[in-house]
Amino acid sequence: MDSPTSSSQALGLLGARLRAVREQAGMSGIELAKKLGAGWWQPKVSKIETGRQLPTDAEISAWAEATGADLAPLLALRDKAAAQYGAWRDRVADAGSPTALQSEIGALETACVFLAEYQPAMVPGRLQTPAYIQGMADGDKFLAEHGITPEDVGRIIAAKVRRQSILYEPGRRIIHVVGEAALRTRFGRIGVGTLRAQLAHLAEMATLPGHEFGVVPFGVASPVNPGSGFGMYDRDLVVVETVAGDIRLTEPEVVAHFSYWIDELLDVALTGSDAAAFCLQIADELAQSDGD
Repeated sequence: MDSPTSSSQALGLLGARLRAVREQAGMSGIELAKKLGAGWWQPKVSKIETGRQLPTDAEISAWAEATGADLAPLLALRDKAAAQYGAWRDRVADAGSPTALQSEIGALETACVFLAEYQPAMVPGRLQTPAYIQGMADGDKFLAEHGITPEDVGRIIAAKVRRQSILYEPGRRIIHVVGEAALRTRFGRIGVGTLRAQLAHLAEMATLPGHEFGVVPFGVASPVNPGSGFGMYDRDLVVVETVAGDIRLTEPEVVAHFSYWIDELLDVALTGSDAAAFCLQIADELAQSDGD
């Protein structure tokens, strides 16, 4: 697979690391190609090492085994180098299943010491309650069209909840910023009771040690166009969400803009106990409007 233009920096880093582990193993490119076997040749090794070709996960695994290198950091670099548009069903197919895709996302998160996410109109995945996730999935035509069964949904919920354990691990800076619309918007089959419980959970997470949670109220001018959400991984990978799939960006100049926007959002957002109180206030408003 030819390297996408936007991923040249990340591919270069991956290639340099792969070349380093080959050299540490005392092998030339020709010797490594022979050891890897069928489907490998020296020009392919050269393309990968010079960032002109993105290796697959299987190829990274074979490379690590052949050179005696640690696989996990190589796969993490490969994830960051995969800066390409990926339709949701293609990503699921590549991973093997929706649950496996959640595991892949979790592995990428675990490899990072900085995680940030902005969602203008929905609760970020790492903060969603199981009932909120279930409400999004119930009756979803898109999932049904792609063969996602109710049993699969249960497995996805379990996988997403497992990913949330990273919020309680020390040694990372984790930021979530949402627009006020995220606290009020119901979609799918999310009921008022489910949304109120979700808001109570957000209030709790707003004061979790090591976690920064911010809400940009409607009354505050947002420094970012709230057209789509995005996530940051170690300030060198940005994933921009669209309805059909994700766009992954690694160009340093582009990523720097998103890093700046996260800081700008935090500057105008309610945070900590103020964010918690705001979530609970909206939960009370929802209860009154629902007749509770």
